[in-house]
Amino acid sequence: MTKKSVKSVAAEDAILSTAYRLLASKGYADVTTREIASEAGVALSQLNYYYKTKDKLYRTVIDTAVRRLIDELKALFAKGGGRKENFTALVDYMKDKIAREPELMKLLLDFTVQAMWNKGIRIYIYGLFRELNLLVQKYIIKDEQKQKTFKGVPVDYVSEIAVYAVFGMTLHVILGKRNAYEIQTEALTEMLFGDASIADVGE
Repeated sequence: MTKKSVKSVAAEDAILSTAYRLLASKGYADVTTREIASEAGVALSQLNYYYKTKDKLYRTVIDTAVRRLIDELKALFAKGGGRKENFTALVDYMKDKIAREPELMKLLLDFTVQAMWNKGIRIYIYGLFRELNLLVQKYIIKDEQKQKTFKGVPVDYVSEIAVYAVFGMTLHVILGKRNAYEIQTEALTEMLFGDASIADVGE
């Protein structure tokens, strides 16, 4: 690797780590590329060379973080537990993630909000939730590949409920309503895998 390429990698790393920190602490709307460049110790023109727009930089930051999260979930599920054990592992994993890396969860929530107005972000966030949905279907909801329902409800609907429940839990913690470790894993698992049907829970 040449001296120039080493500097380029260092500059990109500085930009991404600075963007991650600022976006997590202040939110997308209150962070400018000029501020990121200044705190990263690079020229604004250099940042714009790597990332043509703020949206592109933001998507790169969030994609890096999300890829790591999804890879960790795949490794978690690959341990070969059953559906119930996988759901318990998912909830405990997210509790740890919320407690130990709240900045990541803030980014995900902020990113989801921005998707309401930004088409490019909306397409990305749809893909993210779809990928999470399929993971939950495969490792938590389905007993077999061709299974269509879970307790009489379409599996894609049940998996969406599970995914959105985890994100709702994240929002509740970040807003300061409770500590992540106060969330009762056993109670959530019982809601999904207990004797009551999904339809019964809403009655």
